[in-house]
Amino acid sequence: MLLYAAALFVATVAQRVIGLGFGLVMGPVSAIVAGPIAAVPLNCIFAVVACGLMLPGVWRDVDWRRMLWLLVPAVPASIAGLLLAPAVPADALRIAVGVVTIAGVLVSVAFTRTAHTLDGPATRVASGLAIGGFNAAVGVGAPLVGVYALVSRWDPRVLAATMQPFWVVLNLVTLAERQLLVPDGFPDWPWWAWGGASLAAAFGTVLAHRIAHRVPARAARAAIVVLSVAGGVAVIGTGVAGLLAPA
Repeated sequence: MLLYAAALFVATVAQRVIGLGFGLVMGPVSAIVAGPIAAVPLNCIFAVVACGLMLPGVWRDVDWRRMLWLLVPAVPASIAGLLLAPAVPADALRIAVGVVTIAGVLVSVAFTRTAHTLDGPATRVASGLAIGGFNAAVGVGAPLVGVYALVSRWDPRVLAATMQPFWVVLNLVTLAERQLLVPDGFPDWPWWAWGGASLAAAFGTVLAHRIAHRVPARAARAAIVVLSVAGGVAVIGTGVAGLLAPA
């Protein structure tokens, strides 16, 4: 639990500063602490806690219109992700997410060297579908946010603000859908474990609010690239290890 609380603290800071990173940090740790089945709902629960605590401090910078463009397709895609997860090996899905993420980041970095911006309705809807589906299926949607942020040249400050209510709503919806469609797998923790993890998220929020405005836009974009690629590699590694593990 100390490991989990420490990771939750770091993940909350990353989430506030650049708008993503929570799932990338917490995915592997949740799988170690609670098991691969409970990791997805556990990440959803504490993403709601962490992003909900951040929301009052970023409210003025939220781009509500763009959030809806991403959220509306993400919600039905999350249902598809929940239904797909039992039918397809989770490790195969993780490898697919990792490959798509790394390829997307490489293309996005090359794209950002041009003068073009890719941010029409089709881009937003496709991004929302991918984020919602993979977040519900394997608990990994943040790297795809990074890909969209790069090709759309989304201002890092607005990105960091907008993703907080986005994750609150999407994860609440995913938890409700999971309770109806796949009710098993929620972690059976004592009250003190839930309370301690929530306190770690609260402390991370306080620290993140103090340092977020000091991070330059260029550094934030570089962090998005690094975290997205690292997340893709980690997810592929987890998937490969799962496929190679003895039955």
